[in-house]
Formats: sequence, structure tokens, C-alpha cells
Amino acid sequence: MPYCQGMDIFFAKEKTVRYGLKKIWGLLQIYWLSLFTLFIPAAILGGWELSPWQLVIQLFGLLPNLNWFAWYVFFYCFCMLIMPLLCRLDVFRFKPAVNLLLMLFVPYIIEVALHIMPNYGTNTLVNDLFSCFLYFPCFFVGYWMAENHVLEWSRKIRLLRNPIICVLGVFAIFAARILVRSVGVFLLDVFYAPALICILVNLSEIFDCKPISASLNCLGKYSTGIWFFHAVFFSTYVCEWFQPILRFVSWPPLMFVWLVVLSLGGAFIYQKVLDGLRALPQLVKRSL
Repeated sequence: MPYCQGMDIFFAKEKTVRYGLKKIWGLLQIYWLSLFTLFIPAAILGGWELSPWQLVIQLFGLLPNLNWFAWYVFFYCFCMLIMPLLCRLDVFRFKPAVNLLLMLFVPYIIEVALHIMPNYGTNTLVNDLFSCFLYFPCFFVGYWMAENHVLEWSRKIRLLRNPIICVLGVFAIFAARILVRSVGVFLLDVFYAPALICILVNLSEIFDCKPISASLNCLGKYSTGIWFFHAVFFSTYVCEWFQPILRFVSWPPLMFVWLVVLSLGGAFIYQKVLDGLRALPQLVKRSL
């Protein structure tokens, strides 16, 4: 998701704080709906105590959070507020190779500095800042790929036009990520994800299968909702409600597909509820 977020802000007509706040509000609506209807009620029933500070933490997905994947909320807010400033200062005005090195290693240096701070393990804000800089290179790489037309360039690589090579490449990337996810506190996803995206784009063009394209478009449309909803199968308190449904399927590869289907269904339902809530003020206004 950070890669798509980086691409999204590159193609934005106005890279401003106002635009960032608008995007943040859209994300928070999706997150808050599931937070107040699932995660907080389940936690309270499980004995968790809600305090004003805990409410603030949960509203913005600060660590530790009830939704294990809600870290994306504060990371998204961080990116959408910082990136307009970096664009305004024209920080990445150098050649593509130099820009890429800056995007990869400057966040890493800040990340290491935060990690060695004495209160790193106990300070919520320092911990969350560390997480932001941990994933920031992933966001930057998405921005860099869009800026330098990497996907268009990948279509000219002969090997990536071979479906067998592409399929083997997908398996190789997943295997490599399982074996080596990071080097120290440097995530290798900054290399795995761009390679995977380029391969999948070429595969989709090679086969040109409408059902596959439609499925990918659907997953892309509801990707944010899928990300937040799939946490119900893993997060404390709420997982006890939903894991039995997931375990209807026992074979791991098929279980993954089942997880995606269930998460897509949950995301679709929540999006329809959110659409209804957004339309409610207009309906009330018309009835008056």
C-alpha cells in the first residue's frame, strides 16, 4: 500500500497540505467505521478499558492498537503531511539515481537514530516515528517509480514479456521475502514490491484476461477497506469471533484466497454503509 500511496501523491494535481488533509479524512472515515463497530466493542467485551488517551491512540492507529494493521493510519497521515513540504522545497531535484539513494537511505539514518534513543521502547510517539521512517522508503519508491515511468520502462524488457519468466519471478520474490524480509531495520520490500508490481503489470498485459483485470480493479478499489477488515482475523479480542470462519479452509494457499474473499466482502459491506452515512445529511436536508 505505501507504494500505491506514493504513486497517488505524484499524480495529484496539487501536492498541498489541503489535499493531504482531504485524503487523510477519507481514510479515517473508513478506519473509524470498523474501529467503532468492531474493534472497540470487541475489546470492551473482552475486558479492555477505554480511557481518553487510549481513545486518541485508537483514533489514529498509534501503537499499540486494537487493529494490528492500523499502523497504516498514522503512517498515511505522516506521508500526506510531510510530502507536500518536501515537494514545495523541491528536495528531489537531482538525477533519478541520486534521488533514489536519498529516498532509501536518509529515512534509514533517521530510523537508526530513533532506534538508539534511550526511551525508544517506552515512548509512543518515538516508536511511531520509527515505524514511519521504517516504511517511508517504500512510499518514496512508489513516488520515484511514477516520476521516472518505471512501469512503462519495464514493458520494454524482453524477459518480462515471457509469461514463464514472470510466473517464476513472482514465486521467487515471495520465496525471497519469506527467507529475508529485512537487513537489520532496512526493509527489503523497497526492492521486492517494485519488482513484483512490474512483473504483474506485464503479466496482465500478456494474458489480457478481462476477468482477471476486473478482479484486480475490484481489489484495488476496496484495497483500503480490505487492509483494515482483514485485521479481524488476527487482532486480539476480535479474532476469536472471526477466526472460526477463516478456518473453514485448512489448506494454507486456499486459506489465503478465502481470506481475501472474506476481507473483500467485509470491505464492500463497510463501504456501502459509509456511502449511506455520507448521503444521509443530503437526504435529511431534502426531507426538511
